[in-house]
Amino acid sequence: MSIFQNYKYIFYDLETTGQNACFDQVIRFAAKETDYKLNIIKHHNIDIKLRCDIIPHPKALLVNRLSIDQLKLGKNEYDAFKEIHSIMNQANTINIGYNSLSFDDNFLRFGFYRNLFEPYTHQYKNNNFRADLYKMIMVYYLYKKDEAITWPMPNNRLSLRLEQINAINSLYEGMSHDAEVDVFVTIELAKKLQTIDHKMWDYLISSFMVNNDKNYFEKLPDLECIDNSKYKIGVFVSNKNGLASNYASPILALCQAYENTEKKEKKYRLLRLDMYDFSEFTEDNFDKKIEKGILTKTFGEPNFILPFSDKYLRIFNEHITGLAKSNLSWLKHNPNCLEKLIQKHRNKNFEKSDLKLDLDASLYSGGFFSKEEKNISEEFHISNELKKVAMISSLSQKDPSSRIVQIAKRILGRNFFDYLNDIHKEEYSKYLSSIFHKKPSTVDYGGKLRVDPNVILKETKELNKNSNNNSEDNNILNQLEKLIEEKIQTQTDLGF
Repeated sequence: MSIFQNYKYIFYDLETTGQNACFDQVIRFAAKETDYKLNIIKHHNIDIKLRCDIIPHPKALLVNRLSIDQLKLGKNEYDAFKEIHSIMNQANTINIGYNSLSFDDNFLRFGFYRNLFEPYTHQYKNNNFRADLYKMIMVYYLYKKDEAITWPMPNNRLSLRLEQINAINSLYEGMSHDAEVDVFVTIELAKKLQTIDHKMWDYLISSFMVNNDKNYFEKLPDLECIDNSKYKIGVFVSNKNGLASNYASPILALCQAYENTEKKEKKYRLLRLDMYDFSEFTEDNFDKKIEKGILTKTFGEPNFILPFSDKYLRIFNEHITGLAKSNLSWLKHNPNCLEKLIQKHRNKNFEKSDLKLDLDASLYSGGFFSKEEKNISEEFHISNELKKVAMISSLSQKDPSSRIVQIAKRILGRNFFDYLNDIHKEEYSKYLSSIFHKKPSTVDYGGKLRVDPNVILKETKELNKNSNNNSEDNNILNQLEKLIEEKIQTQTDLGF
């Protein structure tokens, strides 16, 4: 019996206007609720209108096969995310996708934030947590390779792309990159993996719960050095290792991680044991010679550390296993080298951009919503459009710089523009003008500028020249080109 028999899964996938969770938007949300045996019990499909302050990337529309005319249909973003937030926050659910924690979950988190919904509760509240099938499949490839699925090997090189796995295994028929089709494919793939080894399935799923992941880490074997210091050792399975290493490496856990001198409770620095022969180094130059092979593990995130034992080391050839064991022996007798390496790599400093952080990107800098902000947000959500406008107008007079007020103004401008008074309409129009008629001046949380609409227009025109385009491609690109030209057009100033 599964340890998750009282849970249900929510398999989901998104289609978006681009790659940036701060400056792009979700345009389609598809989800299927299943029981713990992965039988589908409920369907969700939400189409979302293109926001007035977004210009889609042409390649995103070509991949998703969506035209501007199609993006005029559906719910506005606020109403859509209100529904999505409700779906993803059901009690006792495991939210899971394919590569979802590296992409889709970011879009959900920032989408919730800019619409004044709690951005993190789907990760922990009401016995909920997230998982990612993409990272799980690496473990199946390494340890259940011959029992699992047929593995795509284009050009004799492993591919874990969902569409290629589907094509060679005939999991589900439909257009790849269609959100609903990809959800069906992910569920069928999950069924195969769960059936092959349900104990492995439950172990990997449970590793996405932070406390479980920490407990598994604490049970790893130790390397005890001659000064009695101890370090956990294991097999790290992650795409961070790279395909050349088969996504796996023997590691030693160095220390708790710090960022900008702040301790990160969920992060740990790791040292790969297969990159160098440590016996070629000395105590004086060891920390200088280790130029690569320092990795970071985040508990509850999609990377697994398995015990350093013959059962799990069998995926490596004799050279790698021998090198790892030899390096551990060397480290055992040279613990000072580890201390120096820890001092060098424990903390990572991230430079902040001198450019202005965009309001939509302020999730991490602003921190969690305060109790007062939550109360205001709740009142905002239960109010009708006119009351929303009146409420924010009143709050704006008291504290115009308030984060909640600023976010709410953008919500109203994007989704309920016709309800605004003339002053707020003009304010929102100035915001749109800053996007379409001026050089980008605000950045996302990583310091990346919003893309200049003129750059997108140029790329769209270049793609439109491709002789291999079919009529649908040209229609998508022509409609996008027309939209951009309308957005960036300015009124001619005659000087009087």
